[in-house]
Amino acid sequence: MYTMNSRTGNRAEDPAKKAYIEGLKRYRDGDLKEACVFFTNAITGGIADFDILYYRGMCHLDDGRYSEALTDFEVLVRQYPDNPEYIFRRGFIRYKTGDVSGAINDLNLIPPDHPDFSIRWHYLSVLYYKAGDYNSALEAIEKALSLFPTMPKIWFNAGVIMQAGGLSDRAGLAFSTAVRLEPNLGSARQVILE
Repeated sequence: MYTMNSRTGNRAEDPAKKAYIEGLKRYRDGDLKEACVFFTNAITGGIADFDILYYRGMCHLDDGRYSEALTDFEVLVRQYPDNPEYIFRRGFIRYKTGDVSGAINDLNLIPPDHPDFSIRWHYLSVLYYKAGDYNSALEAIEKALSLFPTMPKIWFNAGVIMQAGGLSDRAGLAFSTAVRLEPNLGSARQVILE
C-alpha cells in the first residue's frame, strides 16, 4: 500500500510498513523494547504477516517478558501447529515460567530426529527431573550428553539426575567430568542448574 507524496511525486510508504521495517532494524541492533513498540504499531496498523508476530515474540522472549512472548507464540502455534520452531519457543517459555507439564508436552511434539533445537533434550531432562520422572530424565540427559559432550552444565545435571535415579557411581563420574570442564563447578551445590 503506497500513497503518492504530493510535494515530491515519490511514493510514501505506509506507516505500518515503515514501523515493521524500523522494528526489524531495532531488533537487529538489539534494541528489543523499541523493536516491540514498532512491531506492535505495525500489527495495529494492519500488517498481517505472521513473521512480525514471531519477531515481536522473540523481542519479548529475549527481554524476559515471558507472558507477552507466550501470547505471541500461542497464536503462532495455533496458526502453524506443525512448525517445530514455534513449538520449541513456546515450550522454552513454559520451561522458563515453570509450566513443567506444558513444557514437556511442547518439547516432545518436536520430532525426535529433528536436527534443530537439540538443546531440548537438556531442557526435557531438567523438566522430567522436576516432575520426579527420573527414568525419562536419564534418557533425555543421555541424549543431551551425546549431542553436547563438552558442556559442563549438562554433565553436572547428569550427575544430579543419576544420583536421584540411584546411579551413584555414574553420578560421581558425571560430576568429575563437569568439574574437569569447568573447575568452578567443584564448589557448586549438587542441585539442577538451569
